[in-house]
Amino acid sequence: MYKWTRSLFYNYFYRYEVRKPFGFPFYIVYYTYFHVVCRNDKKEVFMPGTFNSIIAEAVKKGGRKVAVAGAEGEAVIRALDMARAKGIATPVLVGNKEKITALADSIQVDISAIEIYDVDGEQAISEKAVELVDTGEASTLMKGKVSTPSLLKAVLNKQFDFRTGRTLSHVSLLELPAYHKGLIITDAGMVITPTLEQKKEIVQNAVIVANNLGIEKPRIAVLAAIEKVNPGMPETEHAAELVKMAGQGEFGNVVLEGPIAMDVALSKEAAAVKGLKSIVSGDPDILLVPNIACGNILAKALIYLAQAKIGGIIAGAKKPVILLSRADNAETKLNSIAFGVVAS
Repeated sequence: MYKWTRSLFYNYFYRYEVRKPFGFPFYIVYYTYFHVVCRNDKKEVFMPGTFNSIIAEAVKKGGRKVAVAGAEGEAVIRALDMARAKGIATPVLVGNKEKITALADSIQVDISAIEIYDVDGEQAISEKAVELVDTGEASTLMKGKVSTPSLLKAVLNKQFDFRTGRTLSHVSLLELPAYHKGLIITDAGMVITPTLEQKKEIVQNAVIVANNLGIEKPRIAVLAAIEKVNPGMPETEHAAELVKMAGQGEFGNVVLEGPIAMDVALSKEAAAVKGLKSIVSGDPDILLVPNIACGNILAKALIYLAQAKIGGIIAGAKKPVILLSRADNAETKLNSIAFGVVAS
């Protein structure tokens, strides 16, 4: 309220009334009201599109115990140290203890108070980390230096209670300098070539994440190369079916459109030039990509060419799973930890 009323008073009183006779008293009213009264009444608002805000929100939830599968990485240790210092997470490390402690010493990070499970072998490390979450010794699972297939094999192991019956999908949240809010991309890391039924569950997973971030009515763009259904392009047929499902309430309170090309999804001007009336153009919260290749290329292009900040989690499991690239730096890993805390 402060921002729009301040703008209204500024545009009227300051720009117009101050220039009239006796206009200066109006400026005094403006200045006193907004710089003294309103500023005392301002409250910090959670903005789900910025990682600073997400980290602040994660601090409020704070102290989540995170089991890390494969902690033998500098960026992993630095990120966990930052998360612990901010009160976001309490790490539990799984991996080669000698390597982990030597690495922490070499980068001058004190992990003497952190519990470490000494385990060798990638699959054994993954299974131990999953077991810790499954038994309640930790509340959240995080991928460290182990490979994604090893971790997912452990997550899907029937001896652990991680399955919900839904498709597991990867959800990336990006903060972009050129976009006005956070942007979710799915699935860029799990399902290689999703079927229509899998896409339905991928959308459902993404909607749950968006709702947990405070987005009450997510706007979803089902991406394709064109806006018309073409039998030679299965993703366009899938998009049309997903629109029908949305109309039947399959995804809850959402706005879903597809097939829609990337330029139309992100630009109202592009929609206007093409003569299209779009309900999500210029304002999507979620981009559903046709397959893992499209999503992975899109996300990494935005990171390296558009200075995007990113965090990643797996949705659809019973327990929170923080999944990120082994190449990510400490800041990105911290973003993912905070994202996992807030979105689950």
